[in-house]
Amino acid sequence: MYNDIIKKNVIEDRKKYLSMGKIATKHHMPRSSVQRILLSAGKQKKKRGPKEKINKNDKRRLKSIVNSNFGKNIKTSSVNIIAELGLDVSRSTVCRNLKTLQYDYKALPSIFQISRIHKEKRVAAARAYVTDNIDWNKVIFSDEKLFSLHGCDSYYTWVCSNQSPYRVRKHIRSSGLMVWAMVLPSGLLSYEIMVGKQNTAKYIDIIAKFALPIIKLEMKPGFIFQQDNAPIHSSKKAKKFFHDSHVTLLNWPPYSPDINVIENVWQMISNILYKDGPMRNLKELKNQLHSAVTIFNEEKRDYVKNLYGSLPSRICDILQTNGARLKY
Repeated sequence: MYNDIIKKNVIEDRKKYLSMGKIATKHHMPRSSVQRILLSAGKQKKKRGPKEKINKNDKRRLKSIVNSNFGKNIKTSSVNIIAELGLDVSRSTVCRNLKTLQYDYKALPSIFQISRIHKEKRVAAARAYVTDNIDWNKVIFSDEKLFSLHGCDSYYTWVCSNQSPYRVRKHIRSSGLMVWAMVLPSGLLSYEIMVGKQNTAKYIDIIAKFALPIIKLEMKPGFIFQQDNAPIHSSKKAKKFFHDSHVTLLNWPPYSPDINVIENVWQMISNILYKDGPMRNLKELKNQLHSAVTIFNEEKRDYVKNLYGSLPSRICDILQTNGARLKY
């Protein structure tokens, strides 16, 4: 073994660009010893940062989970990864590591075809909105959605940067809840669970007992109610009910979820609802749905107001694209 003084002299000679052979001759030592001293000095110079919370082995397993779930058509979230790997880290740590591994958190794409006739109707409706100078802050948006135990088709998932998420619908029936909801310009989201096979009478009952009392409490007279063109919405009986109740209906074009802000709200609710994976039974689904809506109403009202602010731009985009599907 060589003392610290000799080691220091060897390192200093190397800094003067002397070859290892000359250094060995100068200090009367084997060339291999010079090399060992220099390597040891190089290692000592490296400053170690904080220990990684996710080691290389866990990163390999992390990549394996994401790739496997993509192949099996299963949603991947940071919560699922932490549980499956048994990691003692935060969600942000997992997300940060996924991004360094070239993975992105992407939304399931919504793809459907719009016929020429439907495009023309969308353009006609958009022109009418501009001509009539619709005040969107007076419009209440509504919609129905099925939430099943295994998850819905609208969610975000981790996939490789060069991949796109997809979802194959299951052929077996899965229990779920059909939910009706409306969102007000104030950001308030209100919902009701629809029981059994739906018809016009049940729909009118929901509007009369649950929707109108809230609307009249929250909104000033002159509000406008939006609904799509489902048969139970557009029946003569339903139209008569709205007329007798002095409710102005918004003329709604077919195949236009891209200008209904509640579709964005459904996306947000789905992300909150299914963040921990599928539900075991309908009771758990009901509880999780209630929690998701409560969180939304407490934390996401500004999000809804921003959605309302985007409506003029959406209408202009429909006119500019001749009724094509918008990316909202």
